[in-house]
Amino acid sequence: MPTTFQIAEVAQRSGFTAATLRYYEDIGLVAPASRTEAGYRLYDETALSRLAFIGRAKQLGCSLEEITDLVGIWDGEQCGP
Repeated sequence: MPTTFQIAEVAQRSGFTAATLRYYEDIGLVAPASRTEAGYRLYDETALSRLAFIGRAKQLGCSLEEITDLVGIWDGEQCGP
């Protein structure tokens, strides 16, 4: 069974706030988290890896639009000119 983390732990591990994590989910940068029966978001290691990638891209000065494109390429979309 894969390890899952609640939003507070992901925020601590990733350096992003819980509000930012929810926003990234809303705009599609991070896949929608699964939910517990009580409605708490659960994230896995894949989400943590993606957030680390997003954090590095932000450190390099990429905009959210550019990061969205990069994440799409990471997900296997075609890279255009």
